Amino acid sequence: MLLSVHIIPLCFVDLVYMKKYLFIVLLVGVWSCEDKREEDTTPPSITISGCTDSNALNYDSTATFDDGSCSYCGVDTSFSRVLRGTAGYDIVRSSNCSYVISGSNEQTFLLKIDELGNEVWNRSYSEINGSHWGNSVFQTMDGGYIIAGAQNTIIKTDSIGLLQWYYTLPYSYSHYVEDVIQTFAGDYIVVGGVGGDPSTSGHNQKGQAFILRMSEGGGIQWVKRYGISNTPNDSFLGVVQADDGGFVLAGEKLQDRNFEFYDHFWVVKTDESGNMQWSHELGGSLWDEASDIKILSDDSYVLTGKKSISSTNLNMWVMRISSDGTILWQADHGNSNYDTGTSLTVSENEEIIAVVGYTRSSSTSPFKYRIWGVDVATGQIIWNRIHGGNLDDKALGIVESYDQGFNIVGSSYSFGSDRVNWLVKTNSSGNIY
Repeated sequence: MLLSVHIIPLCFVDLVYMKKYLFIVLLVGVWSCEDKREEDTTPPSITISGCTDSNALNYDSTATFDDGSCSYCGVDTSFSRVLRGTAGYDIVRSSNCSYVISGSNEQTFLLKIDELGNEVWNRSYSEINGSHWGNSVFQTMDGGYIIAGAQNTIIKTDSIGLLQWYYTLPYSYSHYVEDVIQTFAGDYIVVGGVGGDPSTSGHNQKGQAFILRMSEGGGIQWVKRYGISNTPNDSFLGVVQADDGGFVLAGEKLQDRNFEFYDHFWVVKTDESGNMQWSHELGGSLWDEASDIKILSDDSYVLTGKKSISSTNLNMWVMRISSDGTILWQADHGNSNYDTGTSLTVSENEEIIAVVGYTRSSSTSPFKYRIWGVDVATGQIIWNRIHGGNLDDKALGIVESYDQGFNIVGSSYSFGSDRVNWLVKTNSSGNIY
């Protein structure tokens, strides 16, 4: 009896405990199943990568995650507008889909614009004494700019155009700085010509075209001069660095003094120390000039300028020269009345050379901007366009735009009360639409 009485309560307790345990397990299982059923009915979240900024060109309205692919360059547009200054002489691509223009507003100025031509910032350098203006601009390795400031002046700025230093060439005769570039080594090459007629006394130097190498902050490492002794008009107007470390220069060279001043289209190749390796002096007995030069990926060079057809007629002249000085092709084009090439750029795919300059329809007509599209491989003129107003307009600088069109700057009397800096943005065929 005692044993039976003792066993029954124990079993009862166990049974009660087991029932409670089973109930809890079943309840948890129900909750678990309910949770599982709820999760199963919720659609899985899908991440769509893309550009989520509606201001970007490649904005994706379906994207849920910004993958950093947003692009803001290449707004497909064309227009013309008046910018700050009395002339724009050169234009280069800059960061953030923008452009930087060097020019004149009584003295040197630097102007940054966006793709639509809106001003981002502008700088002038009134603290620099003397007469100077921005003949050319080159973006440096540190993101800043080096400016060829015409009369004796070289200007270096930071990335937002603020003056870092300037250097005045220490010569008794004015040296007009036409172009400046930064070398592979990080210093600078400066080219130009000496101003003024030396008359009978001469300048006591060989020629007037000069190339000099300059250190950061100024300081001349060496200078070389080329041309006919004691004559005016010899000048280098553009320079690029060759793949071998030397330099190729474009300019004009006097051929026969006799006080007639006939110039030739002049191309010079030097080594890295400025010593001449080869040269071309091309043209007739009138006024020929090479005004700009660019280098291609195969180390060949394209140049533009002007070619005299007669004493009253010039044609735009363009040519391509190999790295050893061989002329691969040359072409000229005009309107039978004073066509001049002043600047050129090469398309990113190296298929088109875009040359700008100016033209007129008769000797009494005003000049207008002109742009030519030239085939890189053959020199064939593919298209040409004319833009301008009722007064003199001259295109002086060009760069390919981010949408594969072209940005052109220059000087214009047609679109202001006096001379203004006129920007023309074309499509890839030189049109404004």
